[in-house]
Amino acid sequence: MFREDRLTTVLLTGATGLIGSNIAAQLVARGDKVRALVRPSSDASPLQEMGVDIVSGDITEPEDVLAAADGAEVVVHSAAVLGGATQSADEHRAVNVGGTANVMDAAATVHARRVVTLSTTTFFDVRNAPLSESSPLDPSPSDDPYTITKLAAYKDAMARVERGQDICVVISGGAYGPSPLPARSMVAPSFNARICAAILGEVSDNVEFPIPWVYCEDVAAAAVSAIDRGRAGERYLAFGHPDDVGSMPFFCNRAAEIAGVDHRVTAISTDQLDDPAMLARFGPSLIALAKRKFPEPWFVADLTRERLGYQPIRLDEGLRLTIPWLAEKGFLPDRFSQLP
Repeated sequence: MFREDRLTTVLLTGATGLIGSNIAAQLVARGDKVRALVRPSSDASPLQEMGVDIVSGDITEPEDVLAAADGAEVVVHSAAVLGGATQSADEHRAVNVGGTANVMDAAATVHARRVVTLSTTTFFDVRNAPLSESSPLDPSPSDDPYTITKLAAYKDAMARVERGQDICVVISGGAYGPSPLPARSMVAPSFNARICAAILGEVSDNVEFPIPWVYCEDVAAAAVSAIDRGRAGERYLAFGHPDDVGSMPFFCNRAAEIAGVDHRVTAISTDQLDDPAMLARFGPSLIALAKRKFPEPWFVADLTRERLGYQPIRLDEGLRLTIPWLAEKGFLPDRFSQLP
């Protein structure tokens, strides 16, 4: 373990995002000095108010990253362009590949003792066995920009580990829940926004594939624990409970049930997935996932629980915490501040 009874300087990217902001809060709460690299256009005032040192810059600019990393003992890399309905290949390459390389390079230059980087599930092979911390890479992954660029960044990280850099990977499930930056937690493809749409009856259907739902504070806890307890080259599955894996309609309907509303979201049938309108509506990443076959159970995360002491909460508990928070922040009517 790395952690001693002393202050640690941590460079954090993606600190205005749902997971990143929760990582910042947990690091500050345990006494670490947190420095966040934040784009000039982003409102980082809630982070400043909690004691985070804000450095203005962009991960696509190597000089910005290196300046922010000066003196950092640990780097947590949470910034990414996500797989929304519309995807720019150039933007994904610049941020997910180039930006990640800049962060890894800066960490090596300042001799940071560990990098914890956030990643995704979409390029691992789950055709014949549940996803685990040792699952092989998919030999024929989807060719959408998000998957391609996140896979390239992962391969680069593992090559750096082979050369001696200390990097471990935390893979998030479908994260939802409260954030120190409420408005940012609702930016597409936000699962918080899907909760609201389901409860308000603003979504009627969605594509269907298994998602390992996870409360955002649990993902943050896994990333923070990986700083101290992780091992170079390992990856960890920051998911919820295996019994809570389910599709987007499942997630939306569970939120509606807990909120006490009658609206339900139906699943789009597989024979509709080749319709160009579906691709335009959901984007290439989700359509590719909806066409895949998945094992049962979907994942096994024994190493994560053992190595990181990871204990995520159940989906119902997370939704019961999230729905009143969404009402408190004005995203849902006041009546949902008290659940049935």
